[in-house]
Amino acid sequence: MTDRHYNPALAARLRTLVDGRQGASLTRWLSTLSHSQFRTAGYMLGEDLMPRLPVNDFWLLATELVRYHPKAFLVTVLRSWVSRRPAVLLPFTLSSQPTDASLLFFQSLRGRAEDVRKAFLFLLPHLSTPSDIEALQQVLGVIGPTFRIHSYLQALTPASAYLLVRTLHEVEDDRALLIRISYHLIRQGGNLGFNLASLLRTLHGLDEVKGSFSLRLQPYQLSHLLSDYEAFRKAVTL
Repeated sequence: MTDRHYNPALAARLRTLVDGRQGASLTRWLSTLSHSQFRTAGYMLGEDLMPRLPVNDFWLLATELVRYHPKAFLVTVLRSWVSRRPAVLLPFTLSSQPTDASLLFFQSLRGRAEDVRKAFLFLLPHLSTPSDIEALQQVLGVIGPTFRIHSYLQALTPASAYLLVRTLHEVEDDRALLIRISYHLIRQGGNLGFNLASLLRTLHGLDEVKGSFSLRLQPYQLSHLLSDYEAFRKAVTL
């Protein structure tokens, strides 16, 4: 395990290239390594070297690495970012300037469906507010309700649950889908799943959905919950 996670010769070369901001030279050198050396180099980059970089340099190097080998480095660089600053996960907002290196990194993923899916699903559980999630959706170009609904269900948090309920309004004519999602939430279990199923049952009149629900809402309460995230969060996490 130690051999796979650290190699002094590789570490020295990596440090020279990273400290020298030689992203192109780094990717060329990585392409010459054996499979085991490549895995060790990737681990050291993500766990040790990249977290030490200034923010702008971090995202410039991340862009080089993911452009070179997205399958190997996309999750590596995202995990590295999350581990280094858990309190400020998204380094951009909806008002970010296009020249910001982090914004350019996420924009570079657009058009590559698998990379967009991986990035969105990896970061989704770490985002604490609906506005953070919507900012990520905008920069990645995530627009289709089917993709968003599927993602919210995979990474269900109060913030993604709020957007799930709002997004389901876009497909509310598909009653069979709403029922399937309600039962999926019930099977998922926990207060959040059951409370969401109860909310959907009331919101869409899904009398077919049966269950023992502790959250009981009156129709007049729904508009307030759907327009106020904090009220929604408190209600579904009771």
